Amino acid sequence: MNRTWDPDRRRAALHALADALTGARDRILPVAAAETGLGEARLTAELDRTTGQLRLLGDRIATAGAAVIAPGAAAGGADVVRIRVPVGPVAVFAASNFPLAFGVLGGDTAAALAAGCPVVVKAHPAQPRTADLLAGIATEVLPDGMFRLVHGGADASIALVRDPSIRAVAFTGSPSGGRALMDAAAARPDPIPVYAEMGSLNPVFVLPSALPVPTWPATLAAAVTGSAGQLCTKPGLVVVPASTASNAFTAAFGTAVAAADPFERMLTPAMADAHAQWRTRAAGHGVVTGGASPRHAFTVEVDALDGELLEEHFGPAAVVLRAPVERYAEIAAALPGSLTATILADPADELLPALLAALIPLAGRVILNGVPTGVAVCEAMHHGGPWPSASNPLHTSVGTQAVDRFLRPVALQGFPPELATGGQVVSRTFM
Repeated sequence: MNRTWDPDRRRAALHALADALTGARDRILPVAAAETGLGEARLTAELDRTTGQLRLLGDRIATAGAAVIAPGAAAGGADVVRIRVPVGPVAVFAASNFPLAFGVLGGDTAAALAAGCPVVVKAHPAQPRTADLLAGIATEVLPDGMFRLVHGGADASIALVRDPSIRAVAFTGSPSGGRALMDAAAARPDPIPVYAEMGSLNPVFVLPSALPVPTWPATLAAAVTGSAGQLCTKPGLVVVPASTASNAFTAAFGTAVAAADPFERMLTPAMADAHAQWRTRAAGHGVVTGGASPRHAFTVEVDALDGELLEEHFGPAAVVLRAPVERYAEIAAALPGSLTATILADPADELLPALLAALIPLAGRVILNGVPTGVAVCEAMHHGGPWPSASNPLHTSVGTQAVDRFLRPVALQGFPPELATGGQVVSRTFM
């Protein structure tokens, strides 16, 4: 049992790391802004989220590692004590779209450290200076051997996953990248888990009772275009009733998206090129609103979904599907697994319960009368979902439960309680 880095030291280290990041704010923000093109306000909020989740997961350590004891439950009246131990070194892949909150010292790193696992972080190639700056802060605060940063391309990523010392992988990025890491992990002589958060369509279903609310089109458009649409929870599909009553809603939404300021740049040139190419192809699927230049946001209105209309398109764009409300459940069942699904409706709408039941199998988080962007870091959050949005729908990469990915249960039977629990907090069960 690896108890060399006890919970009190882990908590203190995570809080000290949060304090160090706060103190280095004036150094971090300019570097991250220069490499990502994200604005100061966005990055400031992201740094606050990063320090907040470090402190939250630090405070979670004692209860996350609680031992569970079933007195006298085994044969001969022996106690059974279940403890959870760190899985071992974790490979974390920094995400491009959240250089701080999902970056080198983001949620995956914080969760692994909170579990007591050493971390090897693979820097994102688009943000080497940000990665080096954050890694320098981490090495000044964390105990020796608990943190390491590596750079490189696809070959370095695969080599890291194949390294025999690595016991788990955490990844946020594209489906192709996540699948490559999963295949490499599965091909090892000793396969290891890959917790990958990947692409997501994040559908929004608009019920007729929401159509009269004048603020929804602009609110939804802001979620599509914010941060140049480079959010894993960006609404990519908006389903509206196929009726004349929805005309005003659809027109207002398309106009609001098209009116967004053109982005100066995206996170990488490849992402900007992909957005421009999607704008060209979108005209072959339906009616496009906006997108006068490759740097503009746009919507494409269609009457049916197939092929690439069912795929995530990174950037400020959304597909609008007009469909009979009676087909909403059928449409939901045909969509790929998603991180989120959203319903806009009057809470008393009689159609709401059936639609909710149809969306629960589709997504890891279902939202009523909100937007999916902005993921709360809290005890109840689940940021994951059915394939292909995540590799394992049972686990979350955001919130306090994210630590569970890196703790392995072990049942100890017949040992003296003080030896079995190792001083951990104990939760008792009774037969």
